[in-house]
Amino acid sequence: MRRFVCHEGSNTVMSENVHRQFLSLLGWEGEELEAFLPQWKRAAKFLCLSDKDVAYAVNEYLPTYWSLSLKGIRMMAAACIKEIVELSKTAQYIGAGDSVMYINIPSAPVCIYANKLAGKGRLHVSYPGYMMVMIRGAFFNKGAGCYGNAVNGHCAHCKMNSIRANAIADGKLPPPTITWNWGIKCGEAPKTDELIACLGGTRWKNTFITLPHDAPLGDVEADDRKRIDFLAEKLRMAQRDVSDATGIEVTEEHLQKALEEYMHYMDLVEQLSDPVMNADPQPVTVNEMTLFGTCVDMCFDIGYSYLNHVLEIFLDEVRERVAQGIGALPKNAPKMFCQFNSLYAPWIDKAFRENGVCLTQGRMFPFAHIFREYLNEKDVYTTVARMSLATPSSMNMMDEARIYADLLNRYHADGALYGFYAFDKWVGAVQKTMVRLIEAKTGVPHFYLEGDLWDSDKKSEGDRMTIIRSICNCLKISKI
Repeated sequence: MRRFVCHEGSNTVMSENVHRQFLSLLGWEGEELEAFLPQWKRAAKFLCLSDKDVAYAVNEYLPTYWSLSLKGIRMMAAACIKEIVELSKTAQYIGAGDSVMYINIPSAPVCIYANKLAGKGRLHVSYPGYMMVMIRGAFFNKGAGCYGNAVNGHCAHCKMNSIRANAIADGKLPPPTITWNWGIKCGEAPKTDELIACLGGTRWKNTFITLPHDAPLGDVEADDRKRIDFLAEKLRMAQRDVSDATGIEVTEEHLQKALEEYMHYMDLVEQLSDPVMNADPQPVTVNEMTLFGTCVDMCFDIGYSYLNHVLEIFLDEVRERVAQGIGALPKNAPKMFCQFNSLYAPWIDKAFRENGVCLTQGRMFPFAHIFREYLNEKDVYTTVARMSLATPSSMNMMDEARIYADLLNRYHADGALYGFYAFDKWVGAVQKTMVRLIEAKTGVPHFYLEGDLWDSDKKSEGDRMTIIRSICNCLKISKI
């Protein structure tokens, strides 16, 4: 691979070559590459990425943390790049008279994608905070701080939410037609939009879903009929707000089509999880697993059809690796569930692997076959309500502990790793108590790693290595 050494102020030809090499690395070629190149360069500027940042990704970061020899990995990374390019074109879409909806994660993607289908190209959906943080962290080793300090200067907010607020305040991210905030798991997102308005930002229409975490401990919330019906009605009300803002009607047909495509995606994710998590050695890394689980609780503007095609390609590659006995670590290496999504800080997985422990994913679930049990509900909103209430972090602590215990019983693991949500008043608080329940239920040792998932470059690998080595030594001793 040809190495590019870029400095700020490099000439135009060198800049073009760096970005062309980046796209080529992810599978673009020929006329398609040349047509996409200007769009990507604008998106890189939108992400505050310099030529030097892109050269670092090409020369070091991507080859170090991603198995680029696998076509599925290259195509999924390219899908993420296509999605951030769509976000960077928001002003262009608004100028053309299209509607734009911003959403935060975790959401119910069926409802969002139904709007995309109903819009027939006139409505664009985006998860700006997540996409900016994910692309910068997973592919460029950059944190959340690049869009000014409008929010951070007033109070400590979740970096994924504040990067969106700062980008709007900084003028880099245009105000949308409407924001659909999902406060079921993230109470911060609705408050962020409120803060933007308080700081004098541009006002726009906003709808939100909230659900108090007041269910009795141990209640299986996906089976609680009153809770299901309450959430389903809130979904219907929110959709009316969205349609009023966009002028686009979402019908039962759109909802059913969105559900069909989403369930196909979830089926493929489950099919990926089984061979990866049961195989010894594990054929791919936890980062690569989570990359394909990106749209479990969100959707891309580019659509599920493309993602499903990519997943099918990657599944074939994973099965081939399992058949050949190719693994991220040698056979019999200790395996540890990773409850948080290490995608945004890929160095974490590499640090564990270098110390002889293979991380595997515990956040891709619940299983598609469980979701399929809810498809006979009276309408899609009720189905989606049950799906939401069956998803970790949206239910009471003992219900969530039950789900993770079931995972540990279904897939063998020598340990489980939690953490990196220290900033989160809901997930961060629940984690430290919940792990004791799961550990007592399963006998699997649990460990905790302090950190901020959305701003992980503030704490380097070196700051965590002593803890990581200690955890790995514990697991390796237990295997003797």
